[in-house]
Amino acid sequence: MKMVSRVVKKQIFRAMIIGGFVGLLGVAIFLGMLQASTQLPLPKNGGEVANNQSQADTIPTSSGTTNPANAPMFFASQAGVFSNYESASAFIAEYPSLKESAIIQADGKYYVWTSLVTEESQLEFLQDPATFKKTFSVSGESCKEPTLVEIPAVLADKNAKKLNFGENAKDTTLPEDWQTVGKAASTISNDINIIRLHVFAHYQSKNTCLQVIF
Repeated sequence: MKMVSRVVKKQIFRAMIIGGFVGLLGVAIFLGMLQASTQLPLPKNGGEVANNQSQADTIPTSSGTTNPANAPMFFASQAGVFSNYESASAFIAEYPSLKESAIIQADGKYYVWTSLVTEESQLEFLQDPATFKKTFSVSGESCKEPTLVEIPAVLADKNAKKLNFGENAKDTTLPEDWQTVGKAASTISNDINIIRLHVFAHYQSKNTCLQVIF
């Protein structure tokens, strides 16, 4: 009887050790899964908001469109990108510093930009919300209207000769409402880089042939 008792005790002791090991292993697996789940990024308002200046370079966006050799390059100060116009508008409404920004639709997304420049050194960034550099080109080659084809080159002119909307001179190489649109943009800001942004946003939203190429 004493031998049987000893065998039973040994079996119980082994079962306790094995049970304890399995229990600890289960807890470790559960904690690992919990930690991984807390590190997943959560979308806000259907979009992504910039949190540092270098994000544009580390997460490139490809439009899948071939960049024509003569398509001028621009630089935008970007505050965020969203999946729909409503989310982008709501985001702008949250920040007084975005009152002069514009929404640009490209590749099925909606980008909130605060300025549009022709040289990277001209970029100015906001702190709240944080903005970062977005590099892109604009092509009007697919436009059938010659005056629309000219818009990218006019906006890219470093001297901004045709962005002076104080004059009433009519330029037949540009859209008929060029002066009207420009003067309206000038009421938003007297900063040429913000005026350029809103003029571009107006024509790009109404003419899909003006392609934004990332």
